Amino acid sequence: MPARPPGLTGWLPSGFFTALLGLVWYEVKASEARLGKRIDELREGNRELGRKLDRLIESCLPNPH
Repeated sequence: MPARPPGLTGWLPSGFFTALLGLVWYEVKASEARLGKRIDELREGNRELGRKLDRLIESCLPNPH
């Protein structure tokens, strides 16, 4: 088996771990973006539900004439 150059042996593992950490970091950021989008959707749904609830309550109250 041919001997590896001494610099290459030290460089390969750190490059591998750097790439692995980069992939993990990318996935975390993508997950944060998906969660942020979902939270925005839920907030909009909550606002819509609040508007519907307001209309329901108003329809149950007597009209002041």
